[in-house]
Amino acid sequence: MLKFIVEFFSTPAIVVGVVALIGLIVQKKTATEVINGTLKTILGFLIIGVGAGAIVGALGPITDMFMQAFKLEGFVPFDELVVGSVAAKLGKETALILAFGFLLNVLLARITPWKYIYLTGHMLWIHAGMWAISLYSLGLSSTYIIIIGSIIQGLYTTIFPALAQPFMRKITNSDDIAFGHGQTLLNVLGAILAKPLGNAEDSAENVKVSDQWSFFRDMAISMSIILLIIAIPAALIAGPEYVENNLSNGQNYMLFTLLKALGFTAGVLVLLQGVRMFIAEVVPAFQGIALKIVPGAKPALDVPVIFPYAPNSLIIGLIVGTVAQAAAIALLWIVKWPIPIPSMIVAFFASGAGAIFANSVAGRRGAIFGGFFWSFAGFILSSWAYKIQLFGDLAALGAAGVGFVVPDGIFIGALIRLIGIVFGLGPS
Repeated sequence: MLKFIVEFFSTPAIVVGVVALIGLIVQKKTATEVINGTLKTILGFLIIGVGAGAIVGALGPITDMFMQAFKLEGFVPFDELVVGSVAAKLGKETALILAFGFLLNVLLARITPWKYIYLTGHMLWIHAGMWAISLYSLGLSSTYIIIIGSIIQGLYTTIFPALAQPFMRKITNSDDIAFGHGQTLLNVLGAILAKPLGNAEDSAENVKVSDQWSFFRDMAISMSIILLIIAIPAALIAGPEYVENNLSNGQNYMLFTLLKALGFTAGVLVLLQGVRMFIAEVVPAFQGIALKIVPGAKPALDVPVIFPYAPNSLIIGLIVGTVAQAAAIALLWIVKWPIPIPSMIVAFFASGAGAIFANSVAGRRGAIFGGFFWSFAGFILSSWAYKIQLFGDLAALGAAGVGFVVPDGIFIGALIRLIGIVFGLGPS
């Protein structure tokens, strides 16, 4: 039963499909409309997953090339791997926090002004695991871990989408969807700090490109060129022997790099198509939830839902996020803190979103700042959490050499540790 709960709530396509089904039934749609709306919602989300998988599959080897090229060593900032690695020890607690936290989210959305229902399945699982690990590190019993963790989960999934919503209204020019991801804190903080730097009217999305460079107007072309500029030098420095022996399975290293760079863009195009299809179906279906179960409710959704609204800012975030990671690593090396392995995935999904948030209030200058700020601050924060063992001894729980990177969870984890210290709990 616990395994089913974990798999159900951590499979976002199924969760949003069930939500769409309920919403359409509540609206008394015809059987044909219910079937079409439910299946298209699930298919749209699966298409997003296919695109995201292609992006991760392309960026992973490029990240490895950077690591080899610059001889970097450190820990891997990978939230899913941390939670998955401790499942044998805290799987029951994670599952029950996830389930009870979701129910509390729905209840709070019903009775409070914060009408947001958090539907990003993998983040529900990650955060439930983070609370379980953090509370376990304080020496609490399983019962207290589940009770306190569920309360934290319910509050987090209700309040944090509300923090992001003023920016989401600007990004989407509507109030139909909310933001549901563990990077909310740095997105919002970056946008607030960026606001004095620019003007929303000077949006990165309004940048004019001369006819001589007109091909840059096509996002697919510009993104491909940028990835090639990033990937090819990394491949050259890493060398053909490393790439062909460790990454490409014998395929010519330059051809492999070319295909990965272009495969990244192909993944982005697939992802954006899935987002459009998903939004077109889930928003009308969600009206049934909003009208009957939680009046005024909005779905809090994963990062990619904002990508179609600001593709130029997304590209800016990718570029400056890559630079910011290099700057953060240099600083961490100087102060001798643990170094998070650089991640093109973070540069794209996190710094890209940070740039989009900041662009909505400060234009292109904001996009540059927001994208840079996310990766720089995010890496410093992740290194700090790993250095002080904010979540306890992760290696002892089976998660050696990996650490958390989502800032929302690290921030709340720090609050949990602080409260634990006040009450004399956990490590001194």
